[in-house]
Amino acid sequence: MSHRILLSCLLAVMAGCTRSARPDSESETPRYEHVFLKPLEEALAETQKLLAEKGYTFVPTEDETLLLTRWQKTNGAQWGNESEYRYLVSGLRLGSKQSVVRIFRMWRTEISNNSEQRPNLYKFMQYHHTIFEAQERNPIEEVNKDRGGMHGLRDLPLEKELALRLESGAGIEVVARNIAPGADRPHLRGPDFYLARWKQDVSGPATEVQPCPQEVRELNTLLKPRLTMLIGEQLGSSETPRVVGDAACQSAAAGLAVTLGLSIPRTEQERINRYLASPGAPGDQDELLRGPFWRRPYQDGRSSRAIMDLIDRIRSLRTYGLFISVVAYDTDEATGTARDALLSEVWEKRRKERPEELFIILAGNTHARTVEGTSWDRDFVPMARRLASNDPGMRIFDLSYAQGRRWGCDLNRQAKLVCTVVGASPSERVAAAPGQTPYVKLFAQPTEEGHHGLLYVGALTPSMPAISLEGHEPPPESKAPQPPKRTRD
Repeated sequence: MSHRILLSCLLAVMAGCTRSARPDSESETPRYEHVFLKPLEEALAETQKLLAEKGYTFVPTEDETLLLTRWQKTNGAQWGNESEYRYLVSGLRLGSKQSVVRIFRMWRTEISNNSEQRPNLYKFMQYHHTIFEAQERNPIEEVNKDRGGMHGLRDLPLEKELALRLESGAGIEVVARNIAPGADRPHLRGPDFYLARWKQDVSGPATEVQPCPQEVRELNTLLKPRLTMLIGEQLGSSETPRVVGDAACQSAAAGLAVTLGLSIPRTEQERINRYLASPGAPGDQDELLRGPFWRRPYQDGRSSRAIMDLIDRIRSLRTYGLFISVVAYDTDEATGTARDALLSEVWEKRRKERPEELFIILAGNTHARTVEGTSWDRDFVPMARRLASNDPGMRIFDLSYAQGRRWGCDLNRQAKLVCTVVGASPSERVAAAPGQTPYVKLFAQPTEEGHHGLLYVGALTPSMPAISLEGHEPPPESKAPQPPKRTRD
C-alpha cells in the first residue's frame, strides 16, 4: 500500500466515512485529543514499543510521523473468507515538547469467489478447511483478495494504555551525592519569591480562626496513636503536599503527636529543624534553600515549591501549639534495595523511640508497595514491604487524582535525564473526577500491591523546583490561626 493510499485511508477514517460497528463498546470518536508533553519522536517510540510487546511487526513508511503494522489474520475464517487487521499510528507534532498520537485499528475481509474451482468443498463441506488452507492461492483467489470492505476506527482503549505508560509510571528520583549542587543565588530573588506566612506574626491578634480550614473527609475514622499512614505519590504536584498538610493539621488538631516524613536526605534535617524554630522570614527561607538538596542540578519533584510550602506550613502550625515534627528520612548514600532498607530503618527506630506518635510518611509510589520487583529491577524490595512486616497496623494509601500535569524527571531517547513538566494520567483504579474536596477511601481488601485505600487530592498541577525564580504558582491564602500582636514591655 503506498504512502498516499495510507493517508487517504486515514483521512477517510477521521472524516467518519467508515461507520461499521466497532468490536467493543468504546465510542469511535474521542471526546478530546490527549496532548502528550513529550517530543513526538519519544511518544511514537513508546507506541512502537507497546505494539511490539503485543506481537505486532511493522512495515517501513516514508513518513516518520506514521507507524504501520503488518496485516494479521483473525480467527474464525469461514467459506474461504478471511478477516485481517493492522494498526495505523498517526503522530502530530504540536511543538518541540508537545505531541498527539492517534491509533487506528484497520481491518478488511477477503471475500473468496472460487466456487467454480472447488464447488464440492463449498457446497457440501466434505473436507476440513485446513486441507486446502496450505495450498497456493489460485489466480481467482488472488484477484478477489481485496474485494472485501476495509474499515478503520480509533482504538481508544489502546490510546489510553499508551497514555498510562507515558504518564502514570514512577518518575526517576535523582540520588547522587557526588553531583555538585548549583550556585546559591538569593540575591536574585525578588519579594514575590518568598512565602508570606511570616508576615502574619506581626499582623495583630486573631479572632476565632480554625487551624485546619480544609478537612480530609473520612480521615477522622482512622486517627489514633501509633498509626502509620504511608502515602505513595506522583512527585512534583502542588496538590499532594497541600492535602498531606491538611491531614497533618487535622491529626494534630485531634490531640495527637504527629510526625510528618518527607523524602529529603537526612543531611538536611538540622537545617529543617532550624527553619521550624525560626519566624520563617525571607532570610530564614534563604537559609533553608541553601542546603545541597534544594540546589541539585536535576530537581525531581521532592524539592518542589509545594514541599517548601509544606515545611513552612508546619512551622506556622507549630507556632500555635500543634505537635507536628518533620523528619527528613531519605539518603544519598545508596540506591535501589539498599536505599529502601535504610529508609525503613529510620522509621523502625523512631517507632521504638516514640511508640505513641502518628506517622504520616510521604513517599514516591514505588516505595509505597509491599510486592517485590519493578520493571527495572526484579529484585527490588520497597520500603513499605519492610515496614509492613513489623507494623501490621500500617495503612498504605495510593494517590487518587484527576488528570493533569506535574514536574518530573525521565530519560529521553538518548538516555539523557530530563526534568520538566510532564503529563499525569491516572489509572482506572485511582482516577476520580476533579473538583472534589480531599478524602480517604479504604478498600474492602488490600490490593495486590499492598494498598489499603486511596487519598484523593484533585486534578494535579505542576509545582516547580523551590529555587526556580520563575513559574511559581502563588500558594493558597493561609487560614492558620494568627498569633497575638507583639508589644514592647
